This record gives sequence, structure tokens and C-alpha cells, in this order.
Amino acid sequence: MFAFYGTIALACLELRPLWLDEVIQLIATNSRTANEFMLAMGGRNPGAAPLGYLTQRPFVLAGGVSAFWARLPSLVFSVLACWSLLRLCQELGLGKIRLLAAGLFMVVPLQFRYAIEGRPYSQALCFSLLAMLAFLRLNRAPGWSAAFLFIFATVIAVYTQPYAILSVCGLVFWAALHHARQRRWTRALLAPACILVAALAFLPWYLLEKRQWTSGIQEHGIPHFHWTLSLAQDIFKGLSGDGFVGSAALILLVCAGLLARPAQRGLLLSSALFSLAGALAGDTLSNYFFAARQILFALPGLAILAAIGLRFLYEKQKLIAALGLMVFLTWAVQKDVTIQTDAKEDWAAASRALSVAVRAGSCLDVVPTDALALYAVFAPELPANVCVARPKSRVALVSHLYTPPADLARAQDSLRARRYSPTSTISAGGTTITLEEPPKIEK
Repeated sequence: MFAFYGTIALACLELRPLWLDEVIQLIATNSRTANEFMLAMGGRNPGAAPLGYLTQRPFVLAGGVSAFWARLPSLVFSVLACWSLLRLCQELGLGKIRLLAAGLFMVVPLQFRYAIEGRPYSQALCFSLLAMLAFLRLNRAPGWSAAFLFIFATVIAVYTQPYAILSVCGLVFWAALHHARQRRWTRALLAPACILVAALAFLPWYLLEKRQWTSGIQEHGIPHFHWTLSLAQDIFKGLSGDGFVGSAALILLVCAGLLARPAQRGLLLSSALFSLAGALAGDTLSNYFFAARQILFALPGLAILAAIGLRFLYEKQKLIAALGLMVFLTWAVQKDVTIQTDAKEDWAAASRALSVAVRAGSCLDVVPTDALALYAVFAPELPANVCVARPKSRVALVSHLYTPPADLARAQDSLRARRYSPTSTISAGGTTITLEEPPKIEK
């Protein structure tokens, strides 16, 4: 099963062109200096932590800027995450459903998407699972070595993606309540103390980057957080990354798992709910828009509960179990395929088109201006050909799918005021290039 999953994921690495968020990360990982690295990471990706970028950097520097090398680390960590889920099931005493849980986890579109995307979320999910595994061992056999391992795994997770700590906190919270009810105060306080140490270890990075995160949200026009009905819909669809039907099938299996009343249901449900509530709380406090990737860390608990539910339904009514599994797999696999085929962006192709325009004698007027860095990842010579350096030449007005219409209108009005006239338009990978001719000089 692991070999099949790894082969399929490996074959998918280059099917879809790199999209905006992946290219923004490449600006940082392909940067030349430490200062450029820090500015590109924190300013363009508010809330980012460094470890996922540092992991990708040697792959990109050694193999070049390509979808394969940018995404390969995510695939490796996804396979490790699936293995960690197996071990987590064994640690919880759920060895009989471990392969089923791992199989469901593999095909969930939200997990599979980040397994083949050049972002740090697959790595964060892997370290989050390792931290959960370390916690269970600490909870079973408290000791200094187990506590150190738990702290270390949690620090690595939070330095990859801050929300990765939430699923771990859910386990710690439930276990602490259980020990407190039995008045085992040392065990009740040990794991929370380890979480506090891990949080304190992350504090220097948070204080260093907090101001840059805030300014990045404002400068790049990142949407703000709003409590609306559409938010509830986005959360529901985002649980599986598969829309309403896929998420409904997953939730029904989870509910069946809760009806089975396994001894571990409190731990698993707490882990999932902490990931959901913590992500929403973090978005509210930072005024940052909700995205499904933020609740990725709820998936391990949900996948294990769904596997328990599927086995429970199979024992009660095989037909219902088969129907539930068929609906979930059909929609999940369909979404996994759609992710690869529904690509609207190709920044590498757009960069090649800009290079052709420059060689033909045009200077570049990119809207907005900071988008030039996206194309420079693939064509480093482009920044030397902006219109500021060549004020009287033919202009290539460049906009893309994310260009604010008001910004584009202002750029067009400026060209009309200088009596430039459009001659042709080229579209490449979601980028529109309008060639503008300067006014003719009368003799």
C-alpha cells in the first residue's frame, strides 16, 4: 500500500504547474542572502515559520527551480506522516484498523494535495504526528528522556507551521483532565509543562517576525477574517478538502466511530476539535482569512475515528459500510484527480513569455509592482528590464489572475495619458501581457 501510494504521488509531482503560493515560497528558498530569505518568507507569507523553507532550500538549490524538486520534500514527509499514523494507531491499541486508517488518510484530498505541493504543510503534519506519538509514549511511561523527545518533536512541529501544535494540545488537554480526575497531579501537569516549554522555545521567532507578519497582511492586501455563514460552509468543505459530499461522508464515518464508543474516542476527538477551534481563534486574533490548510492537523484524529466507524458499520451492516466507503472513496479520488488537472496558473510559462517580450524590445510594467518577483524566480533577468530603467520604449503591461482591477485600471490610465496605444495581447499561464506602443514622434 505504501509503495503504491508513493508511486502515485511521485507520478503527480510534475503534472500540475507551480501555483502562486508555491512560487511565493520559492522566492524565499531560492534567495541569495539570509536577509532576502527572511524578508521573502515573513513579509510575503504572514505566519510562516522557517523549518519548512529551510528543508526545501537544499533541494531547490541542488536541483533547480522546478515542480519536482520544490515538491519532493512534501512527498517524503507525506509518506512518513502515513507511517506515523500507523504507529499512532498501534500506540493507541488500535492495531487492527491501522492499515484502514492509513489508507483513508492517504486518499483524503486535503492531505493528498499538500503531499504533492511545494509548501511546508505536509512536513508540519508529519512532525505533528511524531509529536502526538511522543506524547503517547510520555503518557504511558513518564520520564526525562520521554519528556525531552516530546518537547523536541513539538518544537520542530511548531517551527514548521505554528498550527501544528494544536492537535498535540488536544491530546494533552484530554489526558490532563483524565489524570486530574484520578488525582495523579504529576502526570496531569507533566505534558502541559512540556507544551509550555515548546511554546517558550517558539517565542523568540514569534517576537522577531510578529511585526513583519502584520505589515505583510496589510501590504499584500491579504483578506481579513470574518464570521459569516460562508465561513461555516468553508470549514465543512475544508475538513476533507473534497466539498460537501466528501466531507459529509467523512463526518458520517467519524460519527459511526464515536457510536462504537472506543476508549480512545475522547483523545482523538479532542485532538481534532482543538485543531479546528485553535485555527479559528488564531485567524480571529491575527485578522487573517480562513483557509482549509489551517485545519489539516485535525485529519489524523478524524481519519482514525473514520476507520473505527467503518469497522463498526461493517460488523453491524456490511452493505451500509460498503456504501459509505464507496461514496467517500469515489469523491475523494475524483477530487485528487481534479487537483492535478484543474490548473489555471503556470508562472514558468508566463515568465518565458515575458522574456520573449523583453527580447523583442519591450520594457516591463508589472501590476502590481511586487509581482515582478514571481516571474524573476524563473527568469532572473527580468527585473533589469522594467520600464523605470527604459522610460521611452515599447511597454509590456503585465497583469495576472490576482491583480486588483483598480490597480490595472490605474496603470492603463497612466499609459493612455502618455498617449501609449495597445497593439496586441498575449495570454500565458494566467498572465496577460498587453503590448503598448509609444506615441509616434512627428517630424
